[in-house]
Amino acid sequence: MNVKISKMSWAFAPVMVATLLSACGGGGGGGATSSVTPTPVLSISGVAATGAAISGGTVEATCQAGTGTATTNADGTYAVSVNGGQQPCILRATDPVTKLQLHSLVEAGATTANITPITDLVVANTLGSDPATAYSNFTSAAQLQITASNIAAAVTKVQAATAALGSSADMSGIDPMKGTLQAATANGAGDATDKKIDALMAALAAADKKIADLSAVIKASGSTTDAAAKLTTLVGDAQYSLANCPAARSGDIWVLDFAGNAPQAWNVNFNTMILKNLADNSTTAVAAKLDAQNNVIPCAFTAVIATRTVEFRVSDSGLSVWKHNANFGITIPKQTGTKLDSPTFAGSYPSIAYFVNKQTAAIAAAPLRYEVSSTGQVDAYSCDLTKSVPDCLTLLTPDPNNKATCTPMSNGTMSCQSADGKLQATGVGFVSGGNATLFLVVTDFKLTSSASAGGLMILTKAATPTLPTVGKESAAGTTWYAGTDGTAWASRSSAGVTTTGLNFVSGDSLAGKVESVDAIAKSFITSVSGSTVTNITYLDKPSAGMTYSKLSNGASAVTIGSSSGWAFAIAKASSTDTAYNQWYGYIRMKR
Repeated sequence: MNVKISKMSWAFAPVMVATLLSACGGGGGGGATSSVTPTPVLSISGVAATGAAISGGTVEATCQAGTGTATTNADGTYAVSVNGGQQPCILRATDPVTKLQLHSLVEAGATTANITPITDLVVANTLGSDPATAYSNFTSAAQLQITASNIAAAVTKVQAATAALGSSADMSGIDPMKGTLQAATANGAGDATDKKIDALMAALAAADKKIADLSAVIKASGSTTDAAAKLTTLVGDAQYSLANCPAARSGDIWVLDFAGNAPQAWNVNFNTMILKNLADNSTTAVAAKLDAQNNVIPCAFTAVIATRTVEFRVSDSGLSVWKHNANFGITIPKQTGTKLDSPTFAGSYPSIAYFVNKQTAAIAAAPLRYEVSSTGQVDAYSCDLTKSVPDCLTLLTPDPNNKATCTPMSNGTMSCQSADGKLQATGVGFVSGGNATLFLVVTDFKLTSSASAGGLMILTKAATPTLPTVGKESAAGTTWYAGTDGTAWASRSSAGVTTTGLNFVSGDSLAGKVESVDAIAKSFITSVSGSTVTNITYLDKPSAGMTYSKLSNGASAVTIGSSSGWAFAIAKASSTDTAYNQWYGYIRMKR
């Protein structure tokens, strides 16, 4: 399983991931004498975003007169028509991935309305009630409150509150309701307003709070000063941010690795730059990572833990990837309220499983597809990677007498085990904006009576990927990657015993350019700067939410990820390799 590969064979994956992350009225019967009067149509347009664009989401409008529904485009833009519509209106956008619902308002004479976490706060403060309740029961009393002056007063209060999170989230001077907004997508970065929304959502994720929690305290605030005080109380230490990394917010985190060690509880404080191990309260300093010219690398940090220098980088959502010379993994903001049986988690999940044999250090990985019902029922499908374009269609039928059960724990994790005791695992969930992901740490999986494996399974809810445009370029260093290249190394312990370990790598992505796009096949071809190698990438293969990439030199990879700046992949070096034994975690660097 351990194969010797060249630098070029494993360096291709960062290029591929960099590209992926950087990814009516009526009418008469025909005569001048017709007396038919056209039905007036109210058109409302704007952008729906959680920070990242809400792609394929539903926008609903309920007005004083008339209702309408529309679907958002890949960039979050929408246009809804309301036959016979009369303002004022209240709008609701539903993210198709997390089922998060956000709201906005349209006063008399207005036809533009963005729908974001910020506008949700404005709705709460304008109406003095829960936005979801106001939408479901759009009373005449609520309609009377939707005036330009009342909305402006609410915007002022929300702006004052967000200013308490620092300049990265300060909405002062920005019109969140009707102003220009370019939301981030997998193929493009968002504008300054979008980045401020990202910073707000990262603070909530770090504090284990939801936008509904913030709406509740904002609507109850009596002044701008009170609004700011209530927000800072709600998020606690997560109020502090770094100028070069707004998503680096303080809070409790889970530290996971890819070898299957049990999740560790830590606290990171980016105000004091201290990491604390919550098991023994030991602390270590966090330092900014510097480049070769001694410039600070945004969202890159180092810390010395148990004599090892750990490097980690933070994504737009607050999730991070870390590495030292003998391991790599991820950190996740701790969320105690995430449960597998939540409707948030119902849907299709592309998944990647990583395993390492604890006795031999042999490693392997595979993609899987999971379908999760609203009651927590899980069905699994295996993926056939032997096909020229793989798929995940084979249902895996579990032994009815050996089912695995997961029990929610008070610390927010899920404890899972099989009936025969051969599988022990711990589940951790993460939901933020348009991202819903489950991490299953396999602490022990009995292969034989004398051999066992550990590892990590990542299940991220399938989003709708979009094709990049021809000519789109990804600069070198667009992403940072960490992982294992599939090779093993031999080291000699102090006792003189030869032990086998894994070769862990990290680095910046190479430059690439999209040379062609095939809309029918949902694929695109990327060239690699300084090389004759090309890469063809298929969207939604081998399953929805995955991408399958194949290089002209025979290497291939399967990737899952998020528009909030992170991705995970498995790869093999050539067409003759039988196992996907290269693992990578990625963080988008160019913001």
